[in-house]
Amino acid sequence: MPRARRGPFTVLASVCVGANLLEWALVEVFSASPKPALAPQASAVAPIAVFHDLRWIAVGHNSWLSFIVEIAAMLAGRGALAAVSVGLAWPAGRPRPSGARLFARGVASTALAAVLLVPSASLLFGLAVVPVSWIFLAAVPAAVLVVLVVHPVAVSARWWRQTVPVRAIAWMLASFAVLTAAGAAVAGWPAWAGALVVAGAGLFNAWAWVGVVYAVVDRDPWRLPVPVVPVALVGLVALVVGGATLGFTHAHPRVTAGHAAPSGPGQPVLVVSGYGSTYGGGATSLLPGDFLERRFSYRGLGADGQPLPYGSSDTVKTLGTLDKMMAEQVTALAIATGRPVDVIAESEGSLVAKTTLLAEPSLPVTALVMASPLLAPGRTTYPQAGAPGWGEATGAVMTLIGRAFKSVSPVDLSPRSAFVNSVNENASVLQDAMSCPLSGVRQLALLPLADATVTPPDAGKGLPSVVLASFHGGQLENPSDDRLVAAFLDGRQVKGNRMLSDAYQAIRLASVAWQVPGGPGSPSPESCASAAQVLAARAS
Repeated sequence: MPRARRGPFTVLASVCVGANLLEWALVEVFSASPKPALAPQASAVAPIAVFHDLRWIAVGHNSWLSFIVEIAAMLAGRGALAAVSVGLAWPAGRPRPSGARLFARGVASTALAAVLLVPSASLLFGLAVVPVSWIFLAAVPAAVLVVLVVHPVAVSARWWRQTVPVRAIAWMLASFAVLTAAGAAVAGWPAWAGALVVAGAGLFNAWAWVGVVYAVVDRDPWRLPVPVVPVALVGLVALVVGGATLGFTHAHPRVTAGHAAPSGPGQPVLVVSGYGSTYGGGATSLLPGDFLERRFSYRGLGADGQPLPYGSSDTVKTLGTLDKMMAEQVTALAIATGRPVDVIAESEGSLVAKTTLLAEPSLPVTALVMASPLLAPGRTTYPQAGAPGWGEATGAVMTLIGRAFKSVSPVDLSPRSAFVNSVNENASVLQDAMSCPLSGVRQLALLPLADATVTPPDAGKGLPSVVLASFHGGQLENPSDDRLVAAFLDGRQVKGNRMLSDAYQAIRLASVAWQVPGGPGSPSPESCASAAQVLAARAS
């Protein structure tokens, strides 16, 4: 750790600790966020702090005018705080730039970081509506890459022709790790303990400022006439686009027709695939054992009562429409077999199955298995396209992102998507719906470890679950997972791996620091009884 000048460092530490505690207090008193998990980042080294600001702005504006004002305030305020921090952290014996120059660098670095971080912040906003971990795994690493490349801009005018110091990169990675741990502690501990953690994070941020400034200032210009950071930024943009494309491409399972189903009179099972899936028609056999499986069709049933083939675009329907289709196909299968039905559903399908059973508890269903369930959808909302409301500008950015990636994936997180729009409209009803009990129906959730990144720490309480070492989607095509599902449907006890469960909980807490906070437009969850009443009224 570099030796900091005692007087300036004391002032810097006071500024960093004070900024963190101010946000902690404001969130505790005024915000809809359950815990101020972002407060440790209020004084973080740029551009981590810019990423912090953008996520607050994403949920905290209610018009284009307020969005522009907040962006301008971020540029000025964050630029000023960066100038003060860099000035106080400047090495003794080195000529320090004037305050005006440092302010100009602070504003410029904030603007550059904001442009590069807007896609990540917007994706995380969309994930608070429809939590799919593939997109989180593209958004957050992309933000980290921006942090690793852009941080010298606030410190040195020679940033464009310097190599990025290894020591500075180490400080940025250490900051990411410490702020992750601090956010987890704030999310999981009582408020008084959280305040101590927030203050401690502020002290670390002061040390990080000193470490980064020393590393950048001590770095001589590279002798080769190569604009190192600009070249790295070009490569970074390519990586961000490639990573986001990969995330959108893998955000949904692609399901084809299954193998021939057994001819026996086994237990009828309705198999419900997820968002963006496809089905080519024909019989399906996923589960080992005596089961009579039928695929849920997002197009409905044919004249012969069999599920129709469907394409990925057919899965993009409103939740109310899908609930009615689910009830119809459950009833049809029960009548055809003369027996109650078990349901195994994945991702979007699990939300459809659960809301259908909450709305119509009399349906002949005895067991529900939810693979990759969306445990806490609708944690924030945005208005309809062109309408004012909280998150208006972010919704517009999400529309642009959805259009940009339409060619590689049917996943659309924008307000233009019928399914996402229906989740958006029913956010308060859906937030805790997946955890609600169902009278006479046994439930089991198969939780991919990767989905811990988008699941709040308190989501899914009381829901019987097993954590799997997997990514979102694809559980229904995994033979080992199918054996587990078959055992549950046969009435056998299913136990999960304790180490995976503990890891799931730890990741849930750690991920809170990099999600969007609960802004003023965030809905409050309804109780299970209220949610069931609303869904039942809609179904009728």
